This record gives sequence, C-alpha cells and structure tokens, in this order.
Amino acid sequence: MSVQAEMCPVTPSTDANPIGLAITMPEPCPRCDGHDAVIGAGRGPHKASIMCVCGRHLGWMSVPTVNFIAETVRQFGRPSEPISVTRKPPRGDGGSEVVHPTAIAPKGNSHGKYF
Repeated sequence: MSVQAEMCPVTPSTDANPIGLAITMPEPCPRCDGHDAVIGAGRGPHKASIMCVCGRHLGWMSVPTVNFIAETVRQFGRPSEPISVTRKPPRGDGGSEVVHPTAIAPKGNSHGKYF
C-alpha cells in the first residue's frame, strides 16, 4: 500500500448518485419547522429535489450543484454526516435553489469540510 493511500483512508464510491443523502437546510420547513431534509429524485428538467423529512417538497437543486455533490461522493465516498447547504434568495416564480453545499467533517478530521 502506498504512503498516500495510507494517509487517505476514505474509499471512493462507485455509486455517485446523491439521491437519498441527508442535508441540513438553513431555514425551517414551513410544515414541521425542522431543518432536516434529503436529496430526492428530480422530475422533468430538474435533476434533484429537496424533500423535508416530513415529506414536504422544499425546492429543486441546480444541475451544477447536483453534479458537484455527485462528483464529490464519487471521489470521497458518501458522507456520514448531513450536508449543510445555503440557498439563493427566492426567485420571482416562488422557487429557489441550493448553492454552496458543505458537509460537517467527521470527528478527528482536522481538515474541516468535505466540500
């Protein structure tokens, strides 16, 4: 085993699909006041949805954001902690999109964030 592989114990994922990953939203759900959500399936032109754990649809993820999360999962594996996200302000059509995903670093990781 190489020294570099020993320094990075994370096994890359062969399944880079971000659907089902837990996320933490910055604002509470209008239905349950919770901040916990998951990345859900997309529909039509949307690549992925944001679904509160109570079942309420909270919005859509942009294609670049979904692609970024998928590539990060492919390279570093699925995170064990929820991904924290921020959102752009609502658009005129009532929608908004997730930007700047980050993940909480696992305990003992001095490098800070996954993303």
